[in-house]
Amino acid sequence: MLQLLCGRISQHGPGLLSKPLRYLPFRMQAPLVEGLLNRVLAEPIQDGELDFLRGRRLQVWVTDLDYRLTLSFGDGGLFQLDDDEADVVIRGDLNDLIRLSAGKWDPDTLFFQRRLLITGDIELGLECKNLLDRLEPGRQPLWLQRLLAVLAGMLERAEQSTTISEERPAG
Repeated sequence: MLQLLCGRISQHGPGLLSKPLRYLPFRMQAPLVEGLLNRVLAEPIQDGELDFLRGRRLQVWVTDLDYRLTLSFGDGGLFQLDDDEADVVIRGDLNDLIRLSAGKWDPDTLFFQRRLLITGDIELGLECKNLLDRLEPGRQPLWLQRLLAVLAGMLERAEQSTTISEERPAG
């Protein structure tokens, strides 16, 4: 039963999220996104690890949600921009980005499998990818570590369930 639930969430989860994200007005979305990201990335921000983004535009494009998050960095930390213009775009699907954030997959593996794509300013893109390499799950707030671990576990169980059902001979 749990594997069935995990499979449905991994397959249909992105579709369930796309409409609320698409229709939530920017003026409501931005403070939530900015607050969350600045809290989650407080240590790297304090250590100066995001200074390379100062005055630059990074877009994270979650392809299966068709959701684009355009960010920049300034004295107040990360802030969201209300347009799609970016110096660099990092794109991937939601499930891969969850696994990446949970530390289950590394950016290089996804990049070489063409599941994590970087376009635009390649030098800036590589700095972003290197930042992802340095952002170990242990540096994230405990509540986020736990949430990502649960989500990544659900995705793994769904993938295992799919693999098992594909290996069974049709009867």
